[in-house]
Amino acid sequence: MIEIKYVDPEKLKVPSWKSTYTLRPELVIIACSLIEFGFIQPIHVRLSTGEIIDGSERYLLATGIKEIFNKHGKNIPVIYHDLDLIDSMMLHVRLNRGHSIVVAEKLSKIVKQIINSRKYAVSEIKSYLSMGNEELSILSDGRLIKHRNIKEHNYAKAWVPIEAPSAKVDSEMQFESPPNKDR
Repeated sequence: MIEIKYVDPEKLKVPSWKSTYTLRPELVIIACSLIEFGFIQPIHVRLSTGEIIDGSERYLLATGIKEIFNKHGKNIPVIYHDLDLIDSMMLHVRLNRGHSIVVAEKLSKIVKQIINSRKYAVSEIKSYLSMGNEELSILSDGRLIKHRNIKEHNYAKAWVPIEAPSAKVDSEMQFESPPNKDR
């Protein structure tokens, strides 16, 4: 049974290890949804620290836009998870990898910390995070992809290497969906 608690936002915080990034168009959509409907999904939080495992963008928007709380109340719906740091990081990546843009450099730090903890076998990490040997190697070796040839290597669609060249600016609006020609 899921227990949802309504929590004062001052008891919550975005962790320094957060690895996701949401583009401005998606933030606008999330903000509009929060204004119109409020929280339709609770935020996942680490019980012992108040660190947000999933939902930090919704938290930041809600605490930054007074209209949301003026309309829907001053507390945020939360599901607490009694997890240690490593399990919290693992859950964060698992919940976000498929639907968010994951910042490769930050994801690399999390993956290295999970591996170094020895809490999960390499086979479990690969399975839980849907990674192959090559991707896990790239994220865990400390150099990310500096030793790889970006143009000749296929990366998971869930992240874009930090060394990849920037997208070209065209006169027509284009929606990016990595991997694309320049990433």
